[in-house]
Amino acid sequence: MSYSNIIKSYSQDRNVLGKVLPLDTPYTVLIDISDSCNLRCKYCFRYDTSIGAEDYRKNRLMDWETFQIVVEQLKEFPSQIKRIALSHNGEPLCNRKLPQMVSYIKNAGLTGRTEIHTNGLLLDKQYIEELCEAGIDRVVISLQGLDGDAYYKECGVKIDFERFYYHLKYFYQKKRDTQIHIKIVDEAVGDERDRFYEMFSPIADRVFVESVVPLWTDSDMKTGEVEKNKYGDTFKVQQCCPLVFYTINVLPDGTIYPCSHIRPPFKLGNVKETTIYEAWNGAQKKAFMKDMLESGRFKMEACKNCYIPQNTVMTPEDSIDAYAEEILERINRTQG
Repeated sequence: MSYSNIIKSYSQDRNVLGKVLPLDTPYTVLIDISDSCNLRCKYCFRYDTSIGAEDYRKNRLMDWETFQIVVEQLKEFPSQIKRIALSHNGEPLCNRKLPQMVSYIKNAGLTGRTEIHTNGLLLDKQYIEELCEAGIDRVVISLQGLDGDAYYKECGVKIDFERFYYHLKYFYQKKRDTQIHIKIVDEAVGDERDRFYEMFSPIADRVFVESVVPLWTDSDMKTGEVEKNKYGDTFKVQQCCPLVFYTINVLPDGTIYPCSHIRPPFKLGNVKETTIYEAWNGAQKKAFMKDMLESGRFKMEACKNCYIPQNTVMTPEDSIDAYAEEILERINRTQG
């Protein structure tokens, strides 16, 4: 049986990134409203404490005051932000102020799209109705299995899978303009892909089975070789990470980072002392971008073993390796 909504979860409307960098406004702002999580998945840094992720293992929720500061600072950018994601390393639904946060961003007119990436387990009728009322644009729900036993084995928690499925179905019925994407990884679904599509294609705008790739662990990528991303597409190993050129990340306590890696190379400040606009345009961020373009990430200690750039390149338009010299020249001109 074939389904027309088996579609990868990223936006298909993409610029040739190398031709437009550097940006005066980030395309993506990650506002990490929760680094708490209701699961403890075996592959995650929460389970494997040997992975250096101390800044993301503090089980914090962003308070309303910090959130308001972030939103007010985002108004300083000259262009509209394409995407604001209210999730990063935690479970966003743990922060019960999420619907109010979506509404606040919408009323501020800051972005074309608000979204979260969630395990979806905390959804109930009231939460769903509040999110629909707030007008969240996209919700990506990542499954860990197709029954309660799979969740217990992988995540260490017992769930009522039938109740979970009922709430996902309810969300799809009530969603208005919200896009609901449901995905699972190949190792979790095994030989039951057809069952996954049969269960979830009728209650989602997009469904997809992604490939398992290293995220929280070091990888042994070699220069010049070809690697798969999580969507199963193959690209040459990226010398320059595109992510740091179009994204900025704010943690629950207001700390600003230049990327979404769990071991970021450095902090750019905190919103209570430095504005996001200042961090985006500051000398520290520009020096880091120039390092990336001049040396490539394999010569940068903090970046050389990160697999995230490979997942960030979803189409040829996302790769900036061929444009490194041009981008560097443009950055130098803006500094001059």
